[in-house]
Amino acid sequence: MEDRQVLNSIRETLMKKGLDWVRGTRKFQRAINIGSLIGVIMLGIGSGMGGDLVPAVGGGLTQKGLVITFGAFFGLAGGIVAMFLQDEAPALLQSASDLEREAQKFLDQRDVLNRDLQECHERDERRLALIDANRKMREALEQALMDGDATISGTVEAMLDTALRNLLTSIGFTNGEAWTISVFRVEGDELVRIAARRADRLGEKNDARSWARNDGFVGAAWAGQRDVIIPDSQAQDTLADYPVSEDHRRAYDADRYRSMAVVPVRLGDPVEIWGVIAASTDHPDRFRRDRENRQVQAVDTVRLIARMTALMAAAFRRSET
Repeated sequence: MEDRQVLNSIRETLMKKGLDWVRGTRKFQRAINIGSLIGVIMLGIGSGMGGDLVPAVGGGLTQKGLVITFGAFFGLAGGIVAMFLQDEAPALLQSASDLEREAQKFLDQRDVLNRDLQECHERDERRLALIDANRKMREALEQALMDGDATISGTVEAMLDTALRNLLTSIGFTNGEAWTISVFRVEGDELVRIAARRADRLGEKNDARSWARNDGFVGAAWAGQRDVIIPDSQAQDTLADYPVSEDHRRAYDADRYRSMAVVPVRLGDPVEIWGVIAASTDHPDRFRRDRENRQVQAVDTVRLIARMTALMAAAFRRSET
């Protein structure tokens, strides 16, 4: 049973026992009151009797002394019993309630600490996944470069496939999330998709849209030679800032591409845009620009793919000369 449920169960048990205690004292309240009343009456009678409490000669008590003594006993005993029965239970219940509140505070602090530890653990896993993805993509590239028949598109797919599990972990994609990772290459006046991996693996072979400069998020990254980070495409004015040509619009775009990170693949000096890497998901805020937070690495993972793709493109270009 969860700790808070245990505490609630103990509290309910104590409250029930306390209420039973109070109900029990009420049953004896009349007898206690009668005993106290008898004691007061006896004291009154004894005080009105003549003579001494103790006989002048001999031991023991006189009749007056006995009456006063028993009256005092009944009065005092009744008062003590009433005070104990009426005051002890509420005090015990209050003490138990105070302890329960302290225990709840402790559990709250423990939960906060556990959440922090869990977040640290998840960040460590994602950071290690990013490191492993970098290593695996580099190894796949090195292996492809030793193959004289390797192609650019085949090498990109091999790099993605080899590191895909680590890439997904590093970005933070979850089960049920409709994600996409696409690699586009500049071919003339268009960005043409040469490789893609989707949550829906059957959809990877579907015909893809090509993008012109300043057409949608992908075309904006190409034209501006800059990262385009979209936390939520349904936010106000987002789509207006990144217009999509009419022949490229799809009814499902607003839901499927809810959050995106588009990073140019840069080559040479001066910089040439070889292509772009686009990662998307139907979950809002998966990608966001947060320079002050080094723990945000979803966008960093897309930048890693862009760097490795640039390295691949440069290696193929050098081998062709």
